[in-house]
Amino acid sequence: MILQQDDPMVVIRQTDHAFLAGFFAREWGNETFTRPEPFASFCLAAAEHDNGWQVWELAPGVDPKTFTPYSFMTVPTEEHVALYQRGIERAVKADLYAGLLVAAHCTGLYDRAKATMPGYSAKYVKTQEQHQANDFVQRLRLQQLRLKVDLRNNPATKPFTEEKLIKANSQRLDALDRLSLFFCLGSADETIIEGVPVNDEGAEVDWEIRKAGKNEFTLAPYPFRREPLEFAILARRIPKRRYTEDAELQKVVTAASYFNIRFTLRPGVAKNRSYAVNA
Repeated sequence: MILQQDDPMVVIRQTDHAFLAGFFAREWGNETFTRPEPFASFCLAAAEHDNGWQVWELAPGVDPKTFTPYSFMTVPTEEHVALYQRGIERAVKADLYAGLLVAAHCTGLYDRAKATMPGYSAKYVKTQEQHQANDFVQRLRLQQLRLKVDLRNNPATKPFTEEKLIKANSQRLDALDRLSLFFCLGSADETIIEGVPVNDEGAEVDWEIRKAGKNEFTLAPYPFRREPLEFAILARRIPKRRYTEDAELQKVVTAASYFNIRFTLRPGVAKNRSYAVNA
């Protein structure tokens, strides 16, 4: 669950955040940005990378220390590890390559080297819980090795298993996850998303997102096939107050009406020289 700390609070489901990432994935590709391949698998991975939260979102919980709803940033490590593992297993059953990308993305969430990146769960893993995250990362790495073997044994998927291709698609998925989170969190007027692949040969740029009006933003360099992009995020509002137990929160969330937060995204102009393509 993603929470915007307004009063009342705006609540967005993790699965709706992932749905938006999947929408962005389907739009990826233009004269500058190479379309990811295998495209259907990539789009599935983007749309389903948080599907492990589906059941949790039906019965969200309350942090007993703060009496506030858990968000994706505050759910205990043991619980969100189980959620992500469930989601990876679902993705693997649907599409091995999509499952590989989701597993790689999840590994990055718990990698301390990436913990300073906004929206990454490793930033919120408590020191006493770090061993759980470390164990999970080791399991994920073994799972990815097994998936690569299976994909390379299949003539249809073997061409896409070069490490540089997997790395590029993993970075694309990470970038779309962060782009979707930027809109879902709703707390910033601008941000930079670093290391976005331009092609499969190692060229990268940094995305610059800037506000251009009410719910209007620019993105540079612009990676999508259509311009502008118009999209909406499904959300609800709940009172910003003390919640004493899970059942109380669940009753309030269930009764809340859905509404759309609409956005427009247009190409922008890169204002920093670091946006030159890095080969």
